[in-house]
Amino acid sequence: VPNHLLWLMFFYWFFHSSMNFTAELLCFGDRQFYRDWWNSETVTYFWQNWNIPVHKWCLRHFYKPLLRRGFGKMASQSAVFLLSAFFHEYLVSVPLRMFRLWAFMGMMAQLPLAWFVGRFLRGNYGNAAVWMSIIIGQPFAVLMYVHDFYVINYRQESD
Repeated sequence: VPNHLLWLMFFYWFFHSSMNFTAELLCFGDRQFYRDWWNSETVTYFWQNWNIPVHKWCLRHFYKPLLRRGFGKMASQSAVFLLSAFFHEYLVSVPLRMFRLWAFMGMMAQLPLAWFVGRFLRGNYGNAAVWMSIIIGQPFAVLMYVHDFYVINYRQESD
């Protein structure tokens, strides 16, 4: 099964089914857990709309305080991506018990990709670039972790 299809199924299960079920049980009124990220014409729009709770948390507790302290928008956005990259790497490295930086580098690669797509690609071309990063980028990082995990744990020493 292609990795991006697994990602889409997980997204539906977690953000649409599980979070709405939990919100219903807890009588939580705000049910906007995601917006139309699949129509993203820029990478920035994708990251702002695919995970609303995390996006709002980053805005409230990290991005806006940096702006209030005098940091520029670009520096603040980069710092948020750095924080997100750290947590993505942490969430992969701890369960696998190996620190490889593939998730970190994949997240940090979103910064130049966001700049390039925002500057040169709009409309359907921008949306195609976002989908290509989902279809190629994330599976590539997963493949790198699978490779490294295999080499560390199952590779036979050659005589």
